[in-house]
Amino acid sequence: MTKSLAEVHPELFHYTNAKGLIGIIESQSIWATHYAYLNDSEEIRCFLKNCLPDLLRDAGNKYLDELIAQDQSTQLRIDRQGGRKKIIDSFIGETQKVNEKILLKDALAEPYIASFFTTSGLEKGVSDQVAQHGLLSQWRGYGNEDGYAIVFDTKQFCELLKDVGEKMKNSMHAFFADVVYSSDPAFKFIKEFEEDLIVIKDFFGAHLNGREKNLDKIYFSLMRCACRYKHWGFREENEVRVVVLPYPLHHEEFYEDMKVEGITVGEISRKHFSRAGALVPYIDLFDGVTSIADKKTLPIERIIVGPTKNDQEKNRRINAVKMLINQHGIKADVTASDIPFVG
Repeated sequence: MTKSLAEVHPELFHYTNAKGLIGIIESQSIWATHYAYLNDSEEIRCFLKNCLPDLLRDAGNKYLDELIAQDQSTQLRIDRQGGRKKIIDSFIGETQKVNEKILLKDALAEPYIASFFTTSGLEKGVSDQVAQHGLLSQWRGYGNEDGYAIVFDTKQFCELLKDVGEKMKNSMHAFFADVVYSSDPAFKFIKEFEEDLIVIKDFFGAHLNGREKNLDKIYFSLMRCACRYKHWGFREENEVRVVVLPYPLHHEEFYEDMKVEGITVGEISRKHFSRAGALVPYIDLFDGVTSIADKKTLPIERIIVGPTKNDQEKNRRINAVKMLINQHGIKADVTASDIPFVG
């Protein structure tokens, strides 16, 4: 029996700085940032450019084998079109061009991502230590004693996301899933994306027979794969992410498809914050869903204060966090990392 996300990852760790901690506590919300402003330059592109061609080739060859097995005359038709390799290469090439134009250049793909980290997959002893003291690579990213890790209960977090999905069901497609890395075994990769690969494979068959030309039909399947697939260099993060795909109202074909399906598409609000003088788009994930006033708050279990240079500073930061959460009626344990990192 397949385990739920909460069973695999009972806790979620979100690393932030002091400003981010204050914002999360006061707003009781998490920001999902536009994918182009994250710290991975190959976000989305890693799958579309490096992985999708091979997967399409495998799916295409398998599909052609099935067609030939059903009707031997299919081979003649394939030969008349230039052979198996030419047909599959043509489809892959067309897919890549459309990916680049529609998904990226025309900004059909506009994922917003909120990242969390887990201790799942680590050795037992290491997992316990990281859960208690945090991940050194993350603390390095928040030098000068400005790092905090907010630890959420995954099961309750998933329940809140259901409320978000219901509230915004006509404005976005959202999902919550763990990340698969390019170094993961192939069997795991296929298992993780099996349903979406079937959609892509079926599209290939329809395209081959001239019944389907509009690659928008596989948009969500492509995005679900692309937003979950990352370069092996990020493997130690064991990331779990919330991905929000606002419906692209400016894309006429997509809009018409939704209209045919009887879905009235609504606009989702984008906000901006400043980073190094540049505007960064984000979506306020739990806006209108959680609030301290309504006592519907984020399921924060504890907050870990990052490494400090001495005990005096450690106690000062712990007390400050306790004052912050008490002021807003948040009940959570506050601890400090004992990792001897001084920046």
